[in-house]
Order: sequence, then structure tokens, then C-alpha cells
Amino acid sequence: MVKTLKEIYYSFPIQLLLLSFKRQQFLLIFWIFLTVIIVGKFGTRIGMPAVFLDPEYLGHVDYLSFAVVGIGFGAMFVTWNVVMYILHSYRYPFMASLRFPLGMFFINNSIIPLAFIISYFTAIVLFQVNNEFKGFAIIFFDLLGFSAGFAFMILITTVFFSLTNQNAGSIIAANKEKIRTKKAFRRVQFSDAMEPLYNNRVDYYVTNTLGVRHTRTVDNYDPKLYQLVFRRHHWNAFIAFVCAFAALIAAGFLLENPFFQFPIAASAFLFVSVLMSLFGMFLYWTGGWGSTAIIVFLVVANQLTKYDLFGLQNTVYGLNYKTEKAAYNLDRFRALSTDSIIEKDKVYVTQIFENWKAKNTDPKDPTKKPMLYFINVSGGGLRSGMFVMSVLQNCDSLAGGKLLDKTFLISGASGGMFATTYLRELFLQKKEGFPVNIRDRQYAFNVAKDLLNPLALSILSNDGLAPIHKFKLGNYTYAQDRGYIFEKFYCRNTSLRFDKTINDYKDAEFKAKIPMMIYYTTVMNDSRRFFISPQPVSFLMRPYGKNAEGNQLAIDGIDFCRFFEKQDGANLLVTSAMRMDATFPFILPNPVLPTSPSTYVMDGGVLDDAGVEPTFRFLQTFKDWINKNTSGVVVIEIRDDKKQDEPAEQLQTTMMSRFTDPLGTVYINMDRMQDFLIDQKLNYMDDELRGKLNFVLFEYTADKKKDEKAAMSMHLSQRDKNDIIKSLDRSNNVAAFNKLKILLHQ
Repeated sequence: MVKTLKEIYYSFPIQLLLLSFKRQQFLLIFWIFLTVIIVGKFGTRIGMPAVFLDPEYLGHVDYLSFAVVGIGFGAMFVTWNVVMYILHSYRYPFMASLRFPLGMFFINNSIIPLAFIISYFTAIVLFQVNNEFKGFAIIFFDLLGFSAGFAFMILITTVFFSLTNQNAGSIIAANKEKIRTKKAFRRVQFSDAMEPLYNNRVDYYVTNTLGVRHTRTVDNYDPKLYQLVFRRHHWNAFIAFVCAFAALIAAGFLLENPFFQFPIAASAFLFVSVLMSLFGMFLYWTGGWGSTAIIVFLVVANQLTKYDLFGLQNTVYGLNYKTEKAAYNLDRFRALSTDSIIEKDKVYVTQIFENWKAKNTDPKDPTKKPMLYFINVSGGGLRSGMFVMSVLQNCDSLAGGKLLDKTFLISGASGGMFATTYLRELFLQKKEGFPVNIRDRQYAFNVAKDLLNPLALSILSNDGLAPIHKFKLGNYTYAQDRGYIFEKFYCRNTSLRFDKTINDYKDAEFKAKIPMMIYYTTVMNDSRRFFISPQPVSFLMRPYGKNAEGNQLAIDGIDFCRFFEKQDGANLLVTSAMRMDATFPFILPNPVLPTSPSTYVMDGGVLDDAGVEPTFRFLQTFKDWINKNTSGVVVIEIRDDKKQDEPAEQLQTTMMSRFTDPLGTVYINMDRMQDFLIDQKLNYMDDELRGKLNFVLFEYTADKKKDEKAAMSMHLSQRDKNDIIKSLDRSNNVAAFNKLKILLHQ
């Protein structure tokens, strides 16, 4: 038995642990990264812990889903050990004499994985108790499922390597006749480039029965013999790597099949396995230049993506990318927003206002002017989507089912538009005679259904390698990347048609059967906005008024459908318009549009996270009609966060923070700056509307500290969903509902 500290130091597990920190920093990064994602603040903010601690498979979180995750972790565990074995087995020649050398290596190289499992299990228990409200018996079976999946993977690996790997004794037995001659091993072909043997000191190792045994000498073996043993093991390990890589690629082909929609945790572990193997090969074949080779590979791969050699550029669906590109320049912007075009569009949209007025005029009292409603919603992933849907359902109840009849325009950013797109479609279906109960709470839970799992699986098995899958829509063919997966699964969760275009809503909007809806997205090239609507909206492109064009006031918006008329802009899918408005950083891709030069777009919330800017521009443009034909304007704003917080305390600064704080402060306070500017505009607008502007604000807030709120993510836990519903009854929102109720009865 090992008794002294010195003996412990020279035990195989400790020597392998030290070797990991000395020479395998690149491989250790993966363990550290996963730990940070699961328990770190960054991962918590984007909801990543939930997909590791509450994995969903086939619509359930249970023994089976955890077993699939266990299989994925088993693959990573095996890969970690195999890569380490390939890189460093020559340092420990005593292993060649063992009956199962690779198995012994696995056991002795398990300190880091074991520490990870302990912390992972602890995090699972805490999350399931505090967020999913599960009992310990259920949690025990979940962990048992993980353990069973892990054990299954180890069993498969053990069988494979037991059948294929050989130790020194078995090779000697197989080559008995050759060994009898003096030139026995000369008949075996060895590479002259074979690495030299290093005999790192190891006195003890842990056996497969978890006992401790003293290492045996291998001085009686020809060094080339156990080099051959290790090389054969390396080849078999490479076969295992190919199998893992093939499994990941296959999952990409079968992504739309629910059976192959593995939990993101399992896919992440499998993806890390592939990366570990890839980095391991670099380190193995380049020797001391391994780290340099990895860095060069990453730089070169990054540069190659500029030329879209692998189909990595994301597109939006419905647009024609094969025809002549639309010129993206100032001359084109000015040509699309002349006074005559704007005036023509104003006349067109005024007719929509008239149709809205006719619908909302009380036939019993035609002299009474209706109140004009606008709905603005903020971004915030599924958190915002569920909150917006829940609030609007309650508002519709207060309005006697007439809220969307009273509403002229809906606009917003990101997650909030997940809800309004769904709600407006349900409202249209109801108008067309389908049995739809707008206030059914199930619709809010449909919006909150998981999107992160399929998105992450697409990133890992398809986008992260190369989006080789294609799909056809009408006459056009597009890459089937995570943008496609997002739209498909959003439609699946909400039972909406995937192929519905923005033009399909044009007639219903014009007749004021449903509210108009403005999607918008930010152009990364120059921070302009595309305003997406089937109706002509050139008046949103620039300030309009007496001498405005002559003063060359900035054109900061673009009428999407008019701009892309030759590229079938009106044929854009509604889900693609919504996706462009919600390019959630890292999760959803930044699409490229068919322009010259190429333009890339991102989340509309970058410039207006509350969706108020389109409302302000409509009010500014049509203020005369509004003053003449309505009794006032109600702007309903629904946000997934508090609009006004107490000023943050400035902490004692360090030398480094004095350099970084100015930029960091600007970034952190960007939403506040948007609010300050928009509130000033709305105040001026209230004057022009003769004091008839009413503002109703709904905010998702938590009872206590901010960290207890639902994560801004594409995945919500049960606790998150419960808290969002509960927030409707908090004092700030109760007051907002009461204010709206009064306005509805004026």
C-alpha cells in the first residue's frame, strides 16, 4: 500500500494529473469551459445551465434523457483518456506489460473527470430542487440514468478495445516463431520517426479492482516491442474518433427526426470529444509545435470563412439570392424616399387608418371617436415571448376580446415578436372562423417551449462543421443551418405554417382585419434599419416635412420590400422577418442580404429594444389624421425588464478599470440611452397630439434580486415559467392593468 507522501506523489494518478496541467492546457480548456458554462455567471445569464442540468429528450426530462447525456459524457471521458494515451503512453512503458493497458490508463487518469462529475451531480440536484421542484427520489433516478448511460459507453469502449488491443505478452505469443531467431524484431517494420521512449517515474498504479499495485519492470522487453503495442492502440483509438465524428455528422442529417434530437448536453459532450480528438491529432503529429499548429489552424480556418467556401453564410428565406444584387448606397436610399414617394405611401396608409376607423366606430354613436392603440414589445428570448403573450392575453380579456381590433400597429424586437407574431396569426385564424380562444394560457406556454436544444444541436452537428444540408422553398434553395432549424421548430411549437410570407398578410392588414406589424433589423455595416412590412412605408426612412429633403437630413431606415423588389422582398417568410428581428447573439446567425456590397443584419433591439421607434414615426407622420379622427392614442409597452432602475453605485476603480470602464459603461447603459431619447421624442409627440398620448407600461420584474429572474434564453425552466406568470400579479403590472381598463372604457 502507498503510505508516504513521496509514494503518493509517484503514483500513476498523481503523475497523470500533473502531466495534464504541465502539457495539456488545450485539453484542460474544455473541462474548464464546460464547468464555467454550467455553474458560471456567463452561462447563467444565457440560460445554458438549464440545458445541462435539466436535459429534455422527446419532450421529457427523465431517466432516459439523463441516460442519453450520460452516453455523451462517456464519449468525452473516453476521448479525454484516449487522446492523453496517444500523446503520452510512451512516457510510461510499464503499461505495455499490463493485461489491459488502456483500461488501466482510464482508471488512473480519472481525477479530473471524477471531480467534474461530483460538481456536475451537485449542480443537477440543486437545480432540480430549486427550479424544477422535483423530489429526491426522482432526482436519484435521473442521476441513475446518467450513470447508466455513462456505464454503457464505458462498456462499449471496453469491449472494442479488449477485442482489438494487445499487450506485449500477446504480441510475443503471436510472433513466437519470429522471436526464436536473433533477428526477431527486425522483421517487424517500424518507423524511423518513432518517438523516443521516456521512462517517467511511476511506482504505483490503481488496478481495475481499485486496488493499488507496484509497477513492474519492462527491461526484459525490446523497446520497439512496446512501441508497437502503443502504436496499435493508437490506430484503434483513431477508429473510435472516426466513429464519434460520424455520429455527430449523422445527427445533423436526422435533425428534424425527434428521436435524433438529442439533449444539448449530450451533443455538447460529443462535440467536445471531436474537438479534443482534433487538437490531440495536431499535438501528436506536430510534436513540440502542437500549440503553434492549433493557433495557425484556427487563424486559417477563420480567414477561409470570409469566402464562404463551406456555406457558412446564413440567408433569409423567400429572397432571391441568384438575381442581380440590390445596390446599397446613398443614391439608392434617396431614390426610394423622395417627397413624391413618401406622399404616395402616406395616402396609401391613410386608407388603412380609414379602414381601421370604420371597424372601430360605434354604429350606435358614429360621432364618438375611437381610441387608437399601438403595441410595443421588447426583446429577451423566450422570457420576453412568454411574458408578452401572457400580458396581451390579459389585456385582451379586459378589452372583451377586442384588443387587436383596437390596435393599429404592433412593433418590437427579438423575443417579444415571437409572441406577437403568434398572437396575430391566432387572431386572424379566429377571424376566418377557426375555433380559437385567444386567452388560452397554453399559447403562452407554446411560445415558451424549448428552442435552445435543436439550435445547439444544429450548431454542434451542422453549423460548427459545415452546413452541407439544403432545402428547397419554392424556386429557391437555401442552406439548412440553425436559422432554418429555429424557424422550423418555432412553427412546430406554435403549430404555424412554415412557408407563410409577409405578403400573405398584406390584404388583411390593408382592410384592418388585423393590426399592421413592423419588423425591423439593424444593418451591421452602418447601423441603418430595414423596416419590414408588406405595406409601403417609405415615410419611416427619413424625417419628412417642409424642406426636409432639401436639408439632406439623414436616411436611417430602409423600406425592405421596396428596396428588395427585384429580389422578391415581399416573398420573405414571416419567420425569417421575425428571425432577423431576433438575431440572439451567438445563438442565431447574422444573415447576409442580397445587396452590393453585401450587408449583414443583426438584432433589431440593438437600436430600439422596446419597439417604440416605428410607433413614434407613425405618430409623427399621421398626427393630423390622428388628431382629427381619434379621441387619443394608447401606447402599450411590454418589457422583459424594469425601465427605470436605481442608479448603480460606482465602485472603487483600479488602474485597469479606468481604461475599460468608459467603454463598458456605454455598452451596459445602451438600453437606458435608448429610453431617454425615445421618451423625449414621445413627450414632444404628446404636445403635437394635444395631450392625447397615453402610455401603459408592463414590466417583468422579480420579487428579489435580479439574478432570480428567468434567464434571457431560448430555454426556460419550470421555475422560470412560474415566475413569469406570477409577475402578472405584481404591483407594477396590476397598476398597469387597472390603468388600461380605465382607458378601454373611455
